[in-house]
Order: sequence, then structure tokens, then C-alpha cells
Amino acid sequence: MRAELRESQVGPGAVLEVEGTRHRVVGSLRFDLDGIVWGEHCITASGPREWVSLRPRGATSIIHWRLRGDLFGDPDLAGMTLDGRDWTLLESGSLTYTAEGDTGTGTRGTCDFVEFTHGDDLLLVFESFDGSVWEISLGRLVDPAQVRGYHEAARA
Repeated sequence: MRAELRESQVGPGAVLEVEGTRHRVVGSLRFDLDGIVWGEHCITASGPREWVSLRPRGATSIIHWRLRGDLFGDPDLAGMTLDGRDWTLLESGSLTYTAEGDTGTGTRGTCDFVEFTHGDDLLLVFESFDGSVWEISLGRLVDPAQVRGYHEAARA
């Protein structure tokens, strides 16, 4: 039996293995939504950013996000259609964040978000950091058993 990956174990420099593929964490965002705290960790520094979220939803949920730089626009709270799928509003609001490493954001600020769901494992999120344009990302729930986090030993 393997121990559950904890948010406190992940930050810049850590390695996350997601479904067998190793990624180095280059930056981390810590979000606070009315006392509910979680982290999102940037695992790519070049090309479209990818993120891994460790969210407390009962047991920790792990979501692999891919930024969709090819999309722009405003969210529609009544629902969205994208990539041939209908998306239903899950939640929206504003939260605070702190950042470390390479995240593409400031070191601290606010983020407005609108999150949609399709089925049991797909998510679509619109995020506006510190009043900037909406960034759009697609996410997929990942089986926690398929994610490992560790720090590589220093080489002598």
C-alpha cells in the first residue's frame, strides 16, 4: 500500500510522475477559497503550460490541466459547448493565491474563476489572475494511484 500524495510534499523542484510520465515542478500556486486551501503545480515551463492540482474534495482529487492557448472569450454561466461537449457550471468565485517558482503570475493576488464539468472526470476552467484576460484550461481527474511525488537525491 502506498501513502497518499500530500500537498505539503509538492513544490518547485519536486518531481511528479503522472500516469508513468515524469515531470519536474517548475512553479506552484497555493489557492485559498474561504479557508479551503489547495495547490496547483506547473509541470512544464515551455510550450502550453500543464498543471497538476491536488484538491481536497473529501479525499484528495488530482486533476491534470492543460492550458488551451488557442481559445479565448468569456465564460457563459448558463453553460458552454466546446470540443463537441456540453459543459455544465460547477462553481465560480474569486480566491486569493500565492505563487513560487515559474507560474506566469504575480507572487500573490486574486483569481476569478468559472469552472464547468462534463461527465464525471472532465473539467473546463476559466481563470483571470489579477483582472487579466481569461485563461482557459481543460482538466481531467487522474486516479491518485497513478501519481507519485518525490525529490530526486542530490548527486555527489
